[in-house]
Formats: sequence, structure tokens, C-alpha cells
Amino acid sequence: MRKVFKYPSVIESEGAMYSDVKNVLMEAKVERRRLFSIMLAVSEAFTNALIHGNQFVAGKQIEVSITVNNDTIVADIIDEGEGYIANMTSINPVDEMSEGGRGVGLMNSFADEIKYFRGSNQCGTRVSMRFNRNVFISCQKNASNMEGKMESKRRDEGQVVIIYLSGRLDLSSGNKLKEEVKGILNSGKPSVHLNLKDVEFVNSSGLGALVSIMKETRIHRGRLTLSDMADYVREIFDITQLSHIFEIFATEQEALRSYQPATVG
Repeated sequence: MRKVFKYPSVIESEGAMYSDVKNVLMEAKVERRRLFSIMLAVSEAFTNALIHGNQFVAGKQIEVSITVNNDTIVADIIDEGEGYIANMTSINPVDEMSEGGRGVGLMNSFADEIKYFRGSNQCGTRVSMRFNRNVFISCQKNASNMEGKMESKRRDEGQVVIIYLSGRLDLSSGNKLKEEVKGILNSGKPSVHLNLKDVEFVNSSGLGALVSIMKETRIHRGRLTLSDMADYVREIFDITQLSHIFEIFATEQEALRSYQPATVG
């Protein structure tokens, strides 16, 4: 089975691509954890094509093709940029507090093989990724867990604002979350806790948004804490070496206790 999709170079295409590729993989009954890793790698290549390849130029398109067979899944992402392949061997940014530079590292971590090609007449770049397919159980029962755009709910706990997130944390939703937190900080609340229990997808753009938010809370002399991550979401933090940069707690209750003044016995 092979499916081909084309998208304009606008940020709204990110969500459309996510839905299209997810539907192909679910139709093929790809195991849920493998689906997540493929979606992550494709998302990174797509974002790179959108930002660095086509540079949001109107009229330029991004083509995504997904080929599924019994043994492998191949994803090709093709942009219409200048055909310049840069920093393709960089696993992580030198500065761990950088808000970008982790995408290629995540692609390399999850794809079993990845190749880069220049387009015809040196125009455009094609990123081709191959994924071994080892598990064939249905992921239909998990369909609701891999749904669309991010939603957030807020609860105030003293000087800490708790935000419950669900859905995708990517380029578009990451920008919206940064704006939401900026408003909270400007209102006088210095610290933010993010409950990630219902977050089913995080890419490097989402991580970059969290780094930006952490910097902002520190400027306001507050803290950013995270909790309730799914195992495969926590894995993204480990791969990108951000686990020891963020304050990550197993539960929301543990995180909130860390804000309480220490008592002297």
C-alpha cells in the first residue's frame, strides 16, 4: 500500500499531515508504540521541510508518501526548497537549553535507516526513512488516544497554575502554549505545572516550546514542573537529554508538594 499527500507551506498543514499519516498507519494496523515513533520521525522531517526547506513560501508544496508492506514502512518527505542539506548529522544541540536543533537526532533515533537526496536540478530535498515492522496487532482500540490538536484546562493552586494538556504538542500547539503561559506569568503567577497525562505526541518543536516556557518562568523567579508522562513521551526527554534539565515528577501530587516550604523538624 502506498499513499501520497501534498500540502501547502503553511503551519496549518502540520495538523493535516498528522491526521493523514496516522490514518494510513492505523489502517495498516501498525502497533501503537511503533506508530508513535514513525509519526514522530515523519513530523520532524515535515517540520524541517516546512521551516528550513520551503521556508513557508507561498506556492511551494511538501509531498509526503507512505509505503507499507509486511516487513517495512517507508516514509518520503520532499520539499521544494533550495536543495541545501545542512546539519543532518547533528544529534542534539550543543546548548541543552537551546529551543531547537533536536529534530534530526530524534529522526535518527527512531528510523532504522534514513537517507537524504537532493532533488532534480539541485532543487528540493527528499528525506527517505525506513522503519522495520515487527508487530502486527491492531491499534484501533487506541484511536481516541492519538487524536488531534492540543487542548488545555487550567486550575490555580496558590501561586502555581496547573495546566492539563491533551493531544499533540508540536509546532502550532507549542506556540499557543507559550502564549498562554506568558499571559499567566504576566498576571503575577510565577510558576506553572504541566500535567502531561493525556499528551500522546511530542516532537522537537514541542520540546522547544517547553524550554522557552522554562526560561520565561525563571525570568519571573518561578518554576516549571512536569508530571504524569506516558513512557514513550518520557523516552523523548531521555533521548534528547532533557530529563535532567526539566523538573519531572511521576505525579501531579508529588510536583505540588515540591512547591511547599520545607518544614524544620
